[in-house]
Amino acid sequence: AETLQAMLVQPRYVDTLSDCFFYHTIEVPGFGEVRGHWDLRGRFKEYIGGVDLAGKSVIDVGAATGFLSFAAEESGASRVLSFDIGDPRQQAFLPFKDKLYYRDPARWAEQYGAEIEQWKNAYRLCHRLLDSKAEVYYGNIYDLPRELGQFDVAIVGSVLEHLSDQITALASISRLTKETMVIVSPLLQTEERIARFEALADHPENDFTWWIYSEGVYREVFKMLGFSIAAITKAQYYYHYGERFETRYTIVAVRDQTS
Repeated sequence: AETLQAMLVQPRYVDTLSDCFFYHTIEVPGFGEVRGHWDLRGRFKEYIGGVDLAGKSVIDVGAATGFLSFAAEESGASRVLSFDIGDPRQQAFLPFKDKLYYRDPARWAEQYGAEIEQWKNAYRLCHRLLDSKAEVYYGNIYDLPRELGQFDVAIVGSVLEHLSDQITALASISRLTKETMVIVSPLLQTEERIARFEALADHPENDFTWWIYSEGVYREVFKMLGFSIAAITKAQYYYHYGERFETRYTIVAVRDQTS
């Protein structure tokens, strides 16, 4: 097994916005407000369900621009690890017949890989200018290596709906989580154990949202993993590109003392 230091990435030096893609709106020293898709500023505590991060180790799963990682540091976390996708082929998209993903997977992976690099550049720029100490690891969400260590809190912000297999991802994350998992996602408010398939054949632009699960599904899956849902809250967050507020639920699941 690799040592932790060998697995961690040293963020490369990035100094221009044009090399970056911002997922989160963020205040960047020297650049001011840089707009991304989501504006979570001033909402972090609410977004993570009020979980206290002071003195805790945190893994930010699907870090993108890194807003949640940097906010966790500001909230007094003792260690923050930002995780994101290592290889575009680790994520499955929906198979629309006219889209590149379906027609030419190799070319698609090249293009999507270049896009992921731009997210990483936004992270790198912010990491440096915000003087962040967060560690960085890129890899496969379905197979997070134990060498990364154990974290008191895992934050999984709006990631699961973009995965073809949420449950394997949750299992992978839970292996590294000692105390609390915070999941932000759309949610079906029913105890019935169901999922709704989100994609529509006549909406090829939405090729990255698979399933929305019910509370009942999450409750059972967390139980399997040795966790219990402690709280579910609901709020609206601003989505710049649609200039609208979107509802997201925050599920806080706590590891059972016996497991």
